[in-house]
Amino acid sequence: MKRDIKFRAYIKDEGRLLNVNLIDFDDEYVRVWDEYGEDEEEWLFKDCELMRYTGMDDVNGKPIYEGDIVKAYRTCKSDLITFANGSFGIAPDYWHSFESFTNFYGKCEVIGNKFQNPELLEVSE
Repeated sequence: MKRDIKFRAYIKDEGRLLNVNLIDFDDEYVRVWDEYGEDEEEWLFKDCELMRYTGMDDVNGKPIYEGDIVKAYRTCKSDLITFANGSFGIAPDYWHSFESFTNFYGKCEVIGNKFQNPELLEVSE
């Protein structure tokens, strides 16, 4: 099975979420595309949070990344995508694999991310 390896970066001080096109581990920086996909920018690791692509897309075809908040159609709560113990899962229950989550709960939709939409993780009745 072939899996795309993609990352995106949350720029901490600016609150922007950008697609990564290069990661330099020696000099500890990432190169990203701006919001319009026109210009490249470079950011140090310390100034951003990197998020890995899970290899899965939501029901609308939107890629699901670590740090995304997804809503499953058969539940009434939002769940945070995390990476722990070598696999993606749902916080805080890292033992649920992401694939079993989508199979068990049905299709899911990305409704935000933990950086720009933390209010979506608040417990609702």
